[in-house]
Amino acid sequence: MEKVIKKAGSVPDIQNNLQIMEKNTNRLLDLTNQLLDFRKTETNGFSLSFVKTDITELLADTFLRFKPMTEQKNMRYEFIHQHKNLYAYVDIEAFSKIISNLINNAIKYGKSVVEVELLEHQEDDCTFSIEIRNNGYIVSYEMREKIFEPFFRLKESEKQIGTGIGLSLSRSLAELHKGVLVLNKSVNDLNIFMLTLPVHQEKEFDLYNTPDDYELTDKNKEEDFDFMKPIILLVDDNPEILDFISDDLSDKYSVIKALNGQEALDMIEIENIQLIISDVMMPLMDGFELCKKIKTNFDYSHIPIILLTAKNTLQSKIEGLEVGADAYIEKPFSPEHLQVQIANLLINRNKIREHFASSPLANINTMAYSKPDESFLDRLNAAINKNIQNPDLDVEHIAGLMNMSKPTLYRKVKAISNLTINELINITRLKAAAKLLEDGDYKIYEVASMVGYSSQSHLGRNFLKQFGTTPTEYQQNKRNLKTRSI
Repeated sequence: MEKVIKKAGSVPDIQNNLQIMEKNTNRLLDLTNQLLDFRKTETNGFSLSFVKTDITELLADTFLRFKPMTEQKNMRYEFIHQHKNLYAYVDIEAFSKIISNLINNAIKYGKSVVEVELLEHQEDDCTFSIEIRNNGYIVSYEMREKIFEPFFRLKESEKQIGTGIGLSLSRSLAELHKGVLVLNKSVNDLNIFMLTLPVHQEKEFDLYNTPDDYELTDKNKEEDFDFMKPIILLVDDNPEILDFISDDLSDKYSVIKALNGQEALDMIEIENIQLIISDVMMPLMDGFELCKKIKTNFDYSHIPIILLTAKNTLQSKIEGLEVGADAYIEKPFSPEHLQVQIANLLINRNKIREHFASSPLANINTMAYSKPDESFLDRLNAAINKNIQNPDLDVEHIAGLMNMSKPTLYRKVKAISNLTINELINITRLKAAAKLLEDGDYKIYEVASMVGYSSQSHLGRNFLKQFGTTPTEYQQNKRNLKTRSI
């Protein structure tokens, strides 16, 4: 839908019709997600992850999302709260669904007033409460339990669009928080829904160190394969999804497809993959297991992975990041969002490589994307530096020192740094020279000999080509900086 709207932007009539279709598609997605959530709460399949959260800020953000609706209906819409912020442990996603349902109902069935109030709270209180109030048709107090039953609709609201599961789902999510959601007796001709939740939970964790940190991918078509483009591996057990994503990415990338994690591992062994986009829920081997195997495998740990999944709970996202995923995108996803995420991962890695190569003092570890990579680069750097005075140091020497075959060593270094072994050896020599020049204890010809160059002029040509300055200029600049600091 997003792609079609983009292409039809120049035809107003088609654009308007498509926007209506998009609005209805989004509504269908919302209803489907609500039904799925409701079913999960019935079958005890909804697990919550409690995070220390700024309740005041989260309420304010949710409140603002509904402001355009109230402006269209000319309603008085008000958020009432204390000036100090309240922190409590909630599942952000579930809590947002409760509040969104209550505010949405209040606006939908209200006449001219909707109020959201975070009731006064003392620091030693074990619970906190929120009231959502509206005028219009007043629900009788005798119906206070009936309205929370699944699919129940009041006769007075039957003409309104709805499913009758919003309040039931909200109460179930409140109970999963060990809290309560009730309809209080009407005061001042207002319906009053009150949500009361504990400040602390039994299984809580702090995802953020301080409150300030809180912020709310027939199989491969060889005829289309371009080895000059970055190679992306798509992994999903749904062939239609594979084809859709592949078509969207094929302009910029060469795309290989796999139907499960095991098939993906087989392809990684024979192709030089630059990035992987994988679904989570697949047969034989799911996305989490695939991600873990890749990130703990020395040969492939450098490959960035995007997990693309319908499992959108906070716990699933944490699990994905814990097994080493570089990004996590929820289904249904925006193709444009996926394109930007891919580009950012690839561009950022190229920038890091360029910075390492062009900066005299950048450490080789800046290119590490995982613990195995970091360990490998440490060993490689130590092997080169230990033998840096040897002008004949080459791939064969390094492979022997690393106890690796030459092809494996070449492939790993190329994948991480986009350099050959000899290029990396040369840059390491030049970085060692830069450090010696900065120390200022040696003359340039002495430095050249110490880092394995046959002559001062040889060092000078290579130094200028790599860092854009001559050894003499570099040494003088460092001396001037030291003098100024003194």
